[in-house]
Amino acid sequence: MRLRRILERFRRFIGRDARDAPGAGSRDACSFIIDPFTDNWEEDEKNGQSVSVSTIRKACQRMGEATTKRDLLGVIACEVGIFDLHDLEVMNARFKRKVADLPENYRDRLLESVREEIFGAHHRLILLSRNGGGPELDAPPNPALRAYCAMVAEACAEKAREKDPRYLYLKYLLSAFTMFVMEEPAHPVGTPFPGGQIVDEWEGTYLCPVRDKANDVAFALCPYCPAVQSKEPTYPEMRARRYERRKRECLANYWTNYKG
Repeated sequence: MRLRRILERFRRFIGRDARDAPGAGSRDACSFIIDPFTDNWEEDEKNGQSVSVSTIRKACQRMGEATTKRDLLGVIACEVGIFDLHDLEVMNARFKRKVADLPENYRDRLLESVREEIFGAHHRLILLSRNGGGPELDAPPNPALRAYCAMVAEACAEKAREKDPRYLYLKYLLSAFTMFVMEEPAHPVGTPFPGGQIVDEWEGTYLCPVRDKANDVAFALCPYCPAVQSKEPTYPEMRARRYERRKRECLANYWTNYKG
């Protein structure tokens, strides 16, 4: 299976060793992070009504036609308005169930990032849509937006064959806000991957250890994410090493160009 082969590549690429801790393995953890479409849980009880595929397709078309980030923000805010706090809590609870068998230390750090991904993104979306933002919202969104919206429409249509795509759609809406309005990674800086590497930021560039490893996962966020594939490991301690390396480079440049 293509996804399994890709996840095996992840496992070899990001793991400090090849051994899985007790419980769910690194392959499962990677799948939970990169593939929002994967969901084997029974449908939760919910207060809101289901969202039809036709409604999602129309909204995706409007998002894809947005000429500024402000226009895009307006469409996303309108669509997110059909959801409430209960829906966010259900999303978070469903993810907690999916990762229940992961090692506790890793699971807790991952859940912290996921809470920011859900509740933090929603909070910022509401605030920005209410206060109007600044002139930066008049800039056009990344051209990848159209392809992203087409992917979302197809993913939700595929999900609707099995169950209500309501929560998958909400996930994609929040990610659209984060990636195309805020121009930040879908997964917050600090999101941990099995083996110890994280989503990181360095000198204004977002770094991801698996950015280019998920292009073959049909409904993944990775191909549309503003993060770039890291060229070196992104363990948390690497930030201090990058700083020291940059300091040495600056000193070398100083002595070469100013002190002869």
